[in-house]
Amino acid sequence: MHAIELLIPLRNTEQAAITQRLDALQHAPLQAFSASIQAFLAAFADHILRDPAMRAAPELMALAYWFRPAALQALLARFQHLGELGLLRPRGVAFHVAPANVDSVFVYSWFLSLLCGNRNIVRLSRRENPQRDALLGILTELLARPEHAAIANANVVLAYERDNEISTALSARCNLRVVWGGDATVKYMRSLPLPPLATELVFPNRASWALIHAENVNQTSAETLTQMAGAFYNDTFWFAQQACSSPRALLWIGTPEQVQAAQSRFWPTVKQEIARRNMQDEPTQLAARLVAAHLAATEGGVILEGSLTDWPLRLSAQRFNATMRDGHCGYGLIYEIQRESLDNSISLFEACDQTVAYWGFEREALTRWALMLPDRAVDRIVPLGQALRFADRWDGHDLLLAFSRLVMIE
Repeated sequence: MHAIELLIPLRNTEQAAITQRLDALQHAPLQAFSASIQAFLAAFADHILRDPAMRAAPELMALAYWFRPAALQALLARFQHLGELGLLRPRGVAFHVAPANVDSVFVYSWFLSLLCGNRNIVRLSRRENPQRDALLGILTELLARPEHAAIANANVVLAYERDNEISTALSARCNLRVVWGGDATVKYMRSLPLPPLATELVFPNRASWALIHAENVNQTSAETLTQMAGAFYNDTFWFAQQACSSPRALLWIGTPEQVQAAQSRFWPTVKQEIARRNMQDEPTQLAARLVAAHLAATEGGVILEGSLTDWPLRLSAQRFNATMRDGHCGYGLIYEIQRESLDNSISLFEACDQTVAYWGFEREALTRWALMLPDRAVDRIVPLGQALRFADRWDGHDLLLAFSRLVMIE
């Protein structure tokens, strides 16, 4: 295991020390939602929320808000309710393979597993960035405190490049393997064996949509439209549209005339929001959008709305097919599709579609629509502005249950 770097609890590259830390996980049992776990998570949230420098990273603020004491109590109440199904026990050791493109996801996965009483091995890529380094610095500092020693002994964070031998050895130690990443990562990890009684939870490539009722946009006030543009900004421009739940296609529901009128109000307001937040387009992102737009043009039926240098770059289309999905670069590229009713949009959606962030629809209409969608298509339907908000039910999985073992006592 010479290629591994131990990031938490202490930076180290010595094989013997790393093996010793991994061996110790077998003898560091925890209880789900114990006082020590909740105290550690509350300290983590408090550290971020009190640090003025963190306000420049809204995704980290959202992460801290998710694990503040009030949120932990809400999770505990739901965990206790799930306990009515049977006795919920930790699975044991969970091996988390974190995505490289969304830094905070590995913390959500790790901490939910920790709350359920699991010991954890978290594998990060070697790709460094300021936010990841800030998170690791906070976690290292907290886990070095004597009051969090039990948590430190039950968790290991590693970094290494893709390596069959290392990943196979870590998989052999786990009772649950959790894989966040693209389809290629999932396929690769599934080729590596697990112990017979271990289970696996995977989160592969997904695509997401915004869904907007055109006529309701036309009738709304300027103030509400500004709020709507802010919500769209949060969903689309955080993480540079790289998260699986970031909308990459926008479905307008209404007649062509209604949609055109709504677009003439909506997009200028979005651009005003971008300017208000002082966001700057990057040359590399512009280049990526241009390549993706030219690739989309080969599909036929794709029309450029505005100029190729616009940000966001809008492409009008009749569908959102595999070529468009696979070639989508993010960075403010938006496909726009119009349908006159929700019923007419069913054929647009595929199994890989995860989140739909909506505006202007009633719950009853969305429920009827969701019942007609294809098998496995769409796991989350949330208000616009909530697409990136992590939840303990994700990709159709209840994570509190998935990270637990159900023991029946009859």
